[in-house]
Amino acid sequence: MDNWYYIPPEHIEGDRAYISDPNERRHLVRVLRNKPGDVIVFVDGDGWKYEGIIARSDPEVVEITVETRCRDEAEGGVEITLAPAILKGSRMDTVIEKATELGISFVIPMRTKHTVAGQGSVSAHRLDRWQRIAQSAMKQSHRARLPRVLPVLDFDILIEKLPEYDVAFLAWEDESQANLVSTAARYSDAKRLLLLIGPEGGFDRQEIERGRQAGIHTVSLGPRRLRSDTASIVALALLVSR
Repeated sequence: MDNWYYIPPEHIEGDRAYISDPNERRHLVRVLRNKPGDVIVFVDGDGWKYEGIIARSDPEVVEITVETRCRDEAEGGVEITLAPAILKGSRMDTVIEKATELGISFVIPMRTKHTVAGQGSVSAHRLDRWQRIAQSAMKQSHRARLPRVLPVLDFDILIEKLPEYDVAFLAWEDESQANLVSTAARYSDAKRLLLLIGPEGGFDRQEIERGRQAGIHTVSLGPRRLRSDTASIVALALLVSR
């Protein structure tokens, strides 16, 4: 089935599931014209995939009878957190969408010294929009795990959280000794990875030094200078392929 739906775990009770989200319900009933008796596939965002039959559909809720439930093994055991510098316009939307398709687990929007003026403060509405983009991309790419978009952190605060990860990589255009693929290969047993991508103006030299001193590996993504949004996608693709 091409169309997957999202039902959070708290709306799944035994062999019954309920779609109360108006946007999800509208897409199911009005756009795709599903009706009682139709079979649908849905996920809970925690790694489980379900197949069920629509039992009831009314303006307030869609009730589904759960037929099967299985763990999505495609997620694997590696957890990647992407920390991209906050970008202007719709570029951050693109990063979150494509990162979800590539299998990201968490996104931490990051403030750096060269973050564009006016982009450092992110409203709750914008964070919610990014989470909804991740939800849509999860369904489109047939994933069962929903990436979490976490609150914005300053670069220095993020460094303090390094002990939570097995290894951390920072993409830097001036790195000439180490590339991401060969460096990541040395950490094949790592389960929790952190990837930092700088803003359009790049990381400040002092940020690079503080990151290195804290144990972050600076890595090259290749011979060309990439835009920040492109760098996020390329770096994730390289990590996932390893």
